[in-house]
This record gives sequence, C-alpha cells and structure tokens, in this order.
Amino acid sequence: MKKLIAFFAFCAAVAAVTSCKKTPDYVADPYKCKCGNLTWQDASYDLLGTSYILSDSLQLDSRRYYFTANVAIEGETQTHGLSVWIQIDSLLGGGLFRINPQLELNELIAHVDEFNLNDPIDTLRRYVPVNAAVSVAQAPASGGIETVNFQLTLNQVINGIPVSGNVNCSGSFNVYVNQ
Repeated sequence: MKKLIAFFAFCAAVAAVTSCKKTPDYVADPYKCKCGNLTWQDASYDLLGTSYILSDSLQLDSRRYYFTANVAIEGETQTHGLSVWIQIDSLLGGGLFRINPQLELNELIAHVDEFNLNDPIDTLRRYVPVNAAVSVAQAPASGGIETVNFQLTLNQVINGIPVSGNVNCSGSFNVYVNQ
C-alpha cells in the first residue's frame, strides 16, 4: 500500500512540474479590418473598422459611412485615433459626390473627430470639410462590397466655428452592404 501511495505521489509531482510553464506576457493587438487605409498629416494608417447605416431608412441607397483609425505617432503612449463619418443622402448608382463652396456644391456631409490623450491642451479636435470629393462604387442590389474613395480638406471647429488652416485626410475603404 505504501508503494502505491508513493507511486501516486510521484506521478502527481511529475504532473505538477511538467504542466507548469512560463508563457510570454499578453500583448494586446488592436483589431484591424484590412478594409482600407487613410492618409492623415502626411502619414498612412490602416483602418481599424468600417461600417455603414442607411441615413434614411426609407431610401435604400442612402449611406452614412463610419470608419476609425489609430493615428498614434512614434513615442505616443496613450490613445490617438480618428473617428470619421461621411453621409450621402442618395447614391443613385454610385458616382462622385463633392463639397465645393466656389461651385455651390454640397452633396455630402462629413465630420472628423481626432481624439488624442497625448495632447495636454486639446484632447478632442473636431473638423468639418471645406472641400471634399467622395467616389462610391455602389454594391449590387443583391448586396456585396461597396468601395469608397475620399479626399477631404478640413478646417478645425473651435467654439462651433470652422477656423482656417487646412488639414488633409484622404484614403479608401471597403464595406460590405447587406440588401
């Protein structure tokens, strides 16, 4: 009986020693959708996610696109990201949509929020386009991939008023549209 107890004790000790091992520390890897990219402040970034909603539930070709990107530069230790939405009331089969004050064109609405915890003065900056071109290759009526290319010239909004000083944001993305 003592031999049986010693054998089980030995097996338990071997199992305990061999089953414990050091694993590398967990490093969070942010989600990347591999669905597009953008250029911000002359640097290129991958998008973290894209989505859309119908901006008018009664109009199937209305769109409000949302996308986000991590735009942290080297040396920044805290969150620095962009959140963008672009709204087009009717795609009418796709095409080019613009904002151009000289031509009195206002075919879309867009907003850009820059959230930067590394900036001790202003952690949230809001921008609106003063000139924009958005090209949409609309998904088939049965659903599928919709491709959007955009070029936005932005002014920062301070106290509700756009302030001169152009910031450029451009890129492209894909979004899957369900019909």
